[in-house]
Amino acid sequence: METMVKNDLNQLMQQREAGPYIAIYLNTAVVLNDLNRRRLQFKQLVNEAETQMAHHFPKTDFTPYATQLEQLINDNAFWLQHTGPQTGIITNSRELHIFDLQYPTDNQVSVNSMPAIRPVLADRQHQFDFDLLALNEDSMALYAQRDGSFVELDLPSEAPRTLTEALGTEKRGGDLNYNAGPHGINYHGHNAKAEERDIDQRNYYLQVAQYVQSHSQKTQRPLILMGLPHNQAVFRAVNKNPYLSQHLMVDKSPKNLTVGAMQTATEPVQTKWHTQLADILLERYDQAKSRQLALADPFDMIKPALSGRIDTLIVAADANVAGTLPTADVQLDDPIAAPDNLIDDLVDVVMAMNGQIRIIPADRMPVETAALAIMRY
Repeated sequence: METMVKNDLNQLMQQREAGPYIAIYLNTAVVLNDLNRRRLQFKQLVNEAETQMAHHFPKTDFTPYATQLEQLINDNAFWLQHTGPQTGIITNSRELHIFDLQYPTDNQVSVNSMPAIRPVLADRQHQFDFDLLALNEDSMALYAQRDGSFVELDLPSEAPRTLTEALGTEKRGGDLNYNAGPHGINYHGHNAKAEERDIDQRNYYLQVAQYVQSHSQKTQRPLILMGLPHNQAVFRAVNKNPYLSQHLMVDKSPKNLTVGAMQTATEPVQTKWHTQLADILLERYDQAKSRQLALADPFDMIKPALSGRIDTLIVAADANVAGTLPTADVQLDDPIAAPDNLIDDLVDVVMAMNGQIRIIPADRMPVETAALAIMRY
């Protein structure tokens, strides 16, 4: 095989239109002497992939796919390295992506024009790895929660870590400002004006928002904001980052807190995520519906998805709708006749447009549908 990539969803999404893709999800938890059994299960799923490929994409040669996947079947090192609970294997015959998942689901195989990544997203959603922006009036820091570990990120010199670094020393507000001249540093004092201080804070937060949005686009993790309520309100007014949570936040100053104390402060947020996620999403959907910014028919979501108008796509677990997205023209005469799972296509495109994907149990859907969409406009 030419390329094997591990756990990198960003790279896979950058190549999502280079399909068709085979996605296989196999439970690989360690059980004594079960290596041959896992191999046999994988081989059966490969056979199912070949059947689906012949049905959905009859003009596509299965041989290069078979070559890649058969190499895995015979690779002892692969099976000893990926021991579960579940392993996702996604290939377009040229590149093969491996995802180590922490929460097993049923073994499954999908052949689609774009990669079927919902099990990866559901796994990450269940783990609730997130980024935390700790915001003071004149400083910021970023933290990452990954696999139960909470750490502060080392930010590069170009990051707007403090207001002074971002705006320079010559600011509008403040009791004492200074600037460097040809004869040394000149100081000049004046009474601080609240409106000037507010302008400085807003300009600083604008730079922070732009920097953190770029960071979020790389990690594709929910962003939780920690700060005093006033600071949060000022920041949200300038924020355009779709990953910033509107319902999960920590109303507490991060100033002088240890990393351990900050992690403790996020525990109520994590609990709320796990226990109330569906409630939060459906409340958002109801609010959007009252503003005529909600859709419940997946086929009505095709054009908005392609034009980047979907902010959040709420998907029923294991949803399957026959249909596909057009490759160029948003007009689609007969999508039901297409071979793909429309839901997987919508997931891929909405993610590519910086939208959010959330997966909930099918019985929590307020109407009989496979997906709900909350629109940006």
